[in-house]
Amino acid sequence: MIQETIYDRQNRIPELNIPKVASIVGCGGTGFWTAVFLAMSGVEELILVDPDNLEMSNLNRLPLEERHSGMKKTVVTKDFIGNIRKTVRIETHENSIVKPEDCTVLRGVIFCCTDSLKSQQIICAYCNKNKLHYQRIGYDGTVLNVSKAFPLSFDESNEQRGYTITPSWVIPAVFAASAGVSSRLYKELCIMDDIGKVHVQNCSYVCRKILDDAMEEGREDILENICDHIPDDYGYCDDCSRIDPDDSGYGYCEDCDQRYSEDAIDEIKAESEETGFNNAIEQIESGEIGNDALQNALLSWKEKKEAKDEQQKQ
Repeated sequence: MIQETIYDRQNRIPELNIPKVASIVGCGGTGFWTAVFLAMSGVEELILVDPDNLEMSNLNRLPLEERHSGMKKTVVTKDFIGNIRKTVRIETHENSIVKPEDCTVLRGVIFCCTDSLKSQQIICAYCNKNKLHYQRIGYDGTVLNVSKAFPLSFDESNEQRGYTITPSWVIPAVFAASAGVSSRLYKELCIMDDIGKVHVQNCSYVCRKILDDAMEEGREDILENICDHIPDDYGYCDDCSRIDPDDSGYGYCEDCDQRYSEDAIDEIKAESEETGFNNAIEQIESGEIGNDALQNALLSWKEKKEAKDEQQKQ
């Protein structure tokens, strides 16, 4: 009766899908709030995974007391939830996810809130292999990272070292956790213009595994699909304005007051294509993707490759 009363208004929201079981890896700034929001949403069983102890520096973004410092994060998270939702069953594991076997404790919907890129990759791969719902939730300073896709990083060097000390504030932590839980349990939220400064920021770094896979496919694959990789400014020359074949003045360049023949235009385009191709190869091999079109092409390529691999397995 009490449970029905608590969720009376929530149950009026159509298409709100509350899982019975959820696992949260990482019970820090985002993981703690993720677990709390899941429990308050009506999830019946939670699996909490985190090897670390709570530190004083964590308290700026968690509703806990100084006396909790030094205690296991899983324990304080479990105790906090137990005080507000006594019916939730909570299982805790004080270990890191460093190899695929460590993921066997995970059940239900998986919420990845760990700072370690290696752990994120292992968890994501485990979820894909076992057809478990995966939700990445994290943030760096004021930049949120909420995604159902393969984990990306905003800073390769920091992520490769695993856990790092980054600027942390309660609002991004709560915001990321809220967005991640909402993304998995509901279809969408409408944000009015009072929060107009919220925006989507492109990730500047493509995960190493995607690059390695792309390189393994080889340059021939990129060459065959060059149109998917060349920059948006394809067709430009250094000294002239864009050549538009649909324009009535096709072949004429205002910048140098010269008209180009079709052969000259083809040559300009060929040079541009070659430049774009070499630039794409250089970015892939260096891991520094500076072109948005190339980055999006690689991510799209990976999704298609995974879909093809999945079909072959079936």
